Amino acid sequence: MKILKILMTFVLIGVLVIAGLFFYVNQQLSSPGTEGPVTVSVEMGESPRQVADNLEDMKVIRNADLFYYWMRYFDDPAAIKAGNYDIELPIAKEELLDMLKKGIIQEESVRITIPEGLKVEETIEILSSHGLGSADVYRELCKRNFGEYEFLPNEAVPNTEYLMEGYLFPDTYEFFLDATEEQVLDKLLTRFQEIYSEDYRARAEELGYSDYQVLTMASIVEKEAKLDRERATIAGVFYNRLELGMAFQSCATIQFLFEEPKERLFNKDLEIDSPYNTYQVAGLPPGPIASPGRESLEAALWPEEHDYLYFVANDDGSHDFNRTFSEHVEDKND
Repeated sequence: MKILKILMTFVLIGVLVIAGLFFYVNQQLSSPGTEGPVTVSVEMGESPRQVADNLEDMKVIRNADLFYYWMRYFDDPAAIKAGNYDIELPIAKEELLDMLKKGIIQEESVRITIPEGLKVEETIEILSSHGLGSADVYRELCKRNFGEYEFLPNEAVPNTEYLMEGYLFPDTYEFFLDATEEQVLDKLLTRFQEIYSEDYRARAEELGYSDYQVLTMASIVEKEAKLDRERATIAGVFYNRLELGMAFQSCATIQFLFEEPKERLFNKDLEIDSPYNTYQVAGLPPGPIASPGRESLEAALWPEEHDYLYFVANDDGSHDFNRTFSEHVEDKND
């Protein structure tokens, strides 16, 4: 009899604990007491995790983590559709998820590909030419850290007015046509932050360079390399030169100084007084000369180890790599 009472006590405690947990979870999945209408936007390409975070920020739900895992356990969060939702608070979690799954997809959207190796000004031209805002507004926004992104430098480096040079990550994006310039740039900057992960930052520290120096190196590799298989080799050449105190002698850094790239550089161009003239100044230039893609970032972080100091381009986009200047001259004359 005594054992039965003990068992019943444990059962009762278990029931109370389960009931308490159920009540807590249900409460955390509900609206946090606010009332009235709120408009929530779900953009194309947003992950269910981002949607849950946005719902918590908009005070539609209390706990983004629980809502996300509840969606995963009881339903398919991938079924959430992009659109603008007018939500009347408070709202039950089941009704909220059902609304997000039905979605009102906006037809007015545009898909844009930002190629690797573009300067800020070139990226702005692509965005504005597709009807996504004003080029002048983009120019002003790119000069400052409008979103207080922690990875951006505090101020623009010499010879460039754009704080965001190198950070507008090249990729294919889909935007609503009514997106603001801030929203468009935020998507490009957020993509950079996603790609340049903690592993990348740890590797940069291991190499002994700052993230900004790695980005600068990657931008040079992006402009110099034509073939993915050569990116790490080219990065290795520049790191070898850096360690020896040699000038990079990269034509790409000089082309950065012109509004439009020249078909051919002349000797007078190699004499331009600028910290970006890597024929005159040894070491890395002050900052990135373009926005590098993932392959160039990884080449800058994991360069090929070799003793090459020179390379010369071939007509097919490949390069010949040399250890000595005499070999380099011989290849150039072939």
